[in-house]
Amino acid sequence: MMKPHSKQALRTKNFLKKAFIEMVHKKGYSAVTVKDIVDHAQYNRTTYYVYYQNICELVDELMNEMFEAIQYYSMCKYESDSRVKVEELTTSSFDLLYYIYDHRDYFTLILLEDTLPNIHQQLPEAIFKLLNNKFDIQYDVSSVDDYHQKRYMAHGTAGLIKDWIVQDFDVTPAEMTERLIRILNTFARGFVIKEIDS
Repeated sequence: MMKPHSKQALRTKNFLKKAFIEMVHKKGYSAVTVKDIVDHAQYNRTTYYVYYQNICELVDELMNEMFEAIQYYSMCKYESDSRVKVEELTTSSFDLLYYIYDHRDYFTLILLEDTLPNIHQQLPEAIFKLLNNKFDIQYDVSSVDDYHQKRYMAHGTAGLIKDWIVQDFDVTPAEMTERLIRILNTFARGFVIKEIDS
């Protein structure tokens, strides 16, 4: 039997996930069946059931991967204990918006009425978890409720990104990154990266 983490297995699972995303766009989440997925991916049902017991397992894995990716591409260019000045940020300081653009087939699922459960909460929650656990932010004012400020930042950032998606990615990822940096400049001087998981 094929190892679940072999290159071929990962490639097969990626094809199944891509087919699933395309079928959700076409039919809506609640109408997609395993048969739809395997027919679209040009596999058989037996192959599907090697990796997933049902559609919910595929969805859970897909959404967990995306949750982790949102966090990873927000900070993959930083090292633990690094200090960053907001005024020195550039369009290449983080890769999140480039990642979202490259995976827009997934992120445009938030525009659908019949879509993945809890997908609308995913982006703000992933950003908040990252800010809360990995960033010490140096604010421009002395008395800041850090927890609620980070909640505000996470939902504001996610809202801006959602608007970009709604506008059919009307500007480049670099231009969107520049927008976020300009907003960040209005209330923060810099931040310290806490310990990054190896």
